[in-house]
This record gives sequence, C-alpha cells and structure tokens, in this order.
Amino acid sequence: MILVSILKLILVGLNTIVVASIVGVVALFDERAAYRMCQLWVRINLLVGGVRVRTRRLATLDPKMPYVFMSNHRSQFDVLAVIVALPEFQLRWVAKVELTRVPVFGWALRRSGHIIIDRSDTTQAVRSLRVAELRMREGISVMIFPEGTRGGPDGHLLPFKKGGFMMALDTGVPIVPMAVRHSDKVLPRGTWRIASGDIEVVVGAPIPVAGVDREELVRRVRAFLLEHVSPPHDVEAGRRVAMEVR
Repeated sequence: MILVSILKLILVGLNTIVVASIVGVVALFDERAAYRMCQLWVRINLLVGGVRVRTRRLATLDPKMPYVFMSNHRSQFDVLAVIVALPEFQLRWVAKVELTRVPVFGWALRRSGHIIIDRSDTTQAVRSLRVAELRMREGISVMIFPEGTRGGPDGHLLPFKKGGFMMALDTGVPIVPMAVRHSDKVLPRGTWRIASGDIEVVVGAPIPVAGVDREELVRRVRAFLLEHVSPPHDVEAGRRVAMEVR
C-alpha cells in the first residue's frame, strides 16, 4: 500500500508539473484554453488517485451567467471535485498568496487569471477583490472558500470571511453554495497519502443578492453547508447560534 501511495504521488506530481508548465504559456494567449487544460489535469489526477466525483444539482444553472460559487473546504482535493462538478463553467479561483510560492504550479496560477489574495495586506486584498469583480462583469464565474482555509476537525465549519459576500453584493451576482463531502477521506489534512474513493458534491440553487444584506447571505450559505456536510450536532448548533463573520 505504501508503494501504491508513493506511485500515486509521483504521477500526480509529474502531471502537475507538465500541465502547469503548458498552462502558464497557453494562458498568455488564451485563458479559456488554459482553463480547459486545467480540467484535463484534474481528470488525470482523479484517475491516478482512483477517485470518482459524484455530483447532485438542486437547480439549473446558466453557464452564460456569472456566479459566485462558495464551498466548504476540507481537503486539497476539494478544488479538483469542484472543477469536475462544474464542467461547463470557466472558474477563476480566489486563492491565498501562499499557493503562488509552489514551484511551477504557483507560476501557472498567476498566469491563468486567478485572483490572488494576500490576507496580511488589507489594501492588496481589497484590490484583488476588485479584480474579481471585473472578471465577473466579463461573464467569468468566481470560486471561493468562505472559510478562508481548510475547516476544523471532523468537518466543523469555521467562521466565514466577508470578502466573497461583499463581492457578490457589489456586483449583484448570485451566490451558489456547494457542499463537498468525503474529500477529507481521499486526502486527509496533514498527509499526502491519496486514498481511492468517492467525493460527493451537492450544488445548491442560486441565491439572489438583490435586497439582501451580508448577514442574511452568510446565514443562507452557512445553513446550506450545515445541512449537507456538517455533523448532526453542528446542524443543531447552527439553528441556535448567530452566524459568525470575519
């Protein structure tokens, strides 16, 4: 089993280096083509890992419209699962600046039009969110993990960051909540051992932002995630306590 895990890791690493190198160049000429290559990268990594993504949609989405997609975050494989679950969308990710320091991958991330956030620099973070708003006005959908990082033990949701919700309000773009389940069993936090298995993604209905304040949007997204991914006692707690926003 250890040898299998090592082989998976080597193949995923090689796939990432090769595809990221090509994506970084292609993105100079055609961002959309570069993203389609990212989708191929994802499918190869899932195949190597023996991982399947099962998607359930609760409403019809218009691929010609921009959305702010928001998901819980448990594992590095969440990114792969979301990309597979939304094949018809050109997604640009709101990613933390630390990811750009990963050799080759970070270079491709910057080249591909994704939105890089430096949480230690408020001015830069605000500027990056303005870039995200411009991308949405161009019809590009944005993907964000509102917790800001991978969630707590046993899938407990962390308090939400406010930036993604303000971005949706400023542009009038609907929010689509997404629940990712079992990705932490495929690649648990703190390990690089990829286990074969299924990841489930539940894509919710768009939440209109017109006439709704930030706190209500947070409540609706959090309630969706509590219903679809959290332990039962978290669901009950979510009914009793006010939503936390940072």
